[in-house]
Amino acid sequence: MTSFGKRLAPAAASAALMPQSFPARLVLPDGAERNCTVSAIDPDSALFHGMAPLPEGTPVVAFIEEIGRIDGRAGERDSDGGLWLSFGLRGARRARFIRHLRWLVRREQGLAAAERRHTRYEPRQASARIVLAGGREQPCEVLDISLSGAGLRARVRPSIGSPVTLGRMKGRVVRFFEGGFAIEFLTPLERSDLDSALR
Repeated sequence: MTSFGKRLAPAAASAALMPQSFPARLVLPDGAERNCTVSAIDPDSALFHGMAPLPEGTPVVAFIEEIGRIDGRAGERDSDGGLWLSFGLRGARRARFIRHLRWLVRREQGLAAAERRHTRYEPRQASARIVLAGGREQPCEVLDISLSGAGLRARVRPSIGSPVTLGRMKGRVVRFFEGGFAIEFLTPLERSDLDSALR
């Protein structure tokens, strides 16, 4: 198992790329929930702390702050009592997950903000509606919007990579932040379309 970033950035020698840990919640097969933290993560596994041991192979659902939902299975415990959870991500979902982990590494290095492609604006009309996977519609607040995406606040928090339609713009969830989540549009807007796109 590796610390955060070692597979993603081979030049990194340790978990120092990600000094903070992520709050997380594990849902067990019987529906019980356990609050914990994640101190290391890579595309195939994560190390959870602050919970009782689980039999190896137990299926669990993890909800990790900044990352979202991931299904996995309990693995071995480390020397400090942490529990490794192995993922079974495949294909496009695994590729999206790797892209998001790389973005988190770049953010810790201070690079992510510099990579933002377009200026964000406060919309004239903050109230809008989003359509989630399966056609479910939800009200939301548009915190900011750019030509390439938007920051939203809603009662629901879709998982990373899930499709979301905002107004007439189709996109996908790319990250979480305190109080909301960000989507990236599949097709960038024109500057003149910023307000009309929400209708």
